[in-house]
Amino acid sequence: MNYFDRTRTALLVIDYQNYGVHPEGYWAKRLPEVAAQLSASSAVENTARVVAAARSKGLRVIHVGTAWREGSPDMNVSAPGLASYRDRSIEGSWGADFYGLLKPDAGEIIIWKRGISALSGTELDRLLRLLDINTVVLGGVVTNFAIEATAFEAFDRGYRVVVLRDCCLSVTDLEHEHSVKYVLSQISTVITADEFIQLLVN
Repeated sequence: MNYFDRTRTALLVIDYQNYGVHPEGYWAKRLPEVAAQLSASSAVENTARVVAAARSKGLRVIHVGTAWREGSPDMNVSAPGLASYRDRSIEGSWGADFYGLLKPDAGEIIIWKRGISALSGTELDRLLRLLDINTVVLGGVVTNFAIEATAFEAFDRGYRVVVLRDCCLSVTDLEHEHSVKYVLSQISTVITADEFIQLLVN
């Protein structure tokens, strides 16, 4: 990775919420393969290490979550993958709350979105520009949805994009690896949690 300016960089922790990654959450209960993937993955722990390192070095950490109104009137249910999944992450619910190890600290910015990308229909772009941020570092779920969508939109808006491959998670390893290898690698710098932490301490 070329020159790294932590004063103009923000770490975006995306959709690490109870409904998606908690063992008792919506997806783990609905799909056995999600429960198995969560159990086998170290993505949550890797992300927690990155967040701790970022905080210790004064890097801005921004938490992005998905939440809909009761009944999900603000969800685009025309998409086949969403139509039957209403009410999985309702504003103020346990499911919408950020997952244990990755809860925001006091004073950290929280962005709520209604769709897939962290930048679509939210105030994130305005905040990043006010803070003079030109590089966004992404970790979160799901790799081939929220991470891809945010990476594409950030790239199109002129940001430098970094993806922490082992801080991201998909329903299957195949989906995750395909996204990282064939999609995200084309529009972002893909590195590991340890590599990013090393950049922070240098």
